[in-house]
Amino acid sequence: MAPEVFLRKLTYLRQILADLAPFQGASLAQVEAEHYKLERILELLVMAASDILHHLLAERGITPSSYRETFKLAAEQNLVPADLAARLQDAASMRNVIVHLYEQINYTILRDSIAPALEDFRQFVALFETELDDKTP
Repeated sequence: MAPEVFLRKLTYLRQILADLAPFQGASLAQVEAEHYKLERILELLVMAASDILHHLLAERGITPSSYRETFKLAAEQNLVPADLAARLQDAASMRNVIVHLYEQINYTILRDSIAPALEDFRQFVALFETELDDKTP
């Protein structure tokens, strides 16, 4: 992936995280009132992070078949630490519940996922910003 595309994707992820940040510490009532916005933000986080990894895996001839598998294979390829990949797989599962409505969305779980999502996706961005810095002359 070209460095400028990589940077654009990381910048997009940072923006999504900035959009999620005001929800940290939100009450259940606040989450219920703005659940569509919050659901979309969480969906976009998973999709954007997965997109970055999908490109990096494709460069290695690997094609994941799902968002969960993207994070799993990224760990196997040492693109992300295994513990972070496991948490991102959980985020991908939540994304699937939100998007495909496999079950009714539990807003308490949604609220409780905000702080971990902020931490995990910030860690993801920081990991790849460091990698980008290492590749930029």
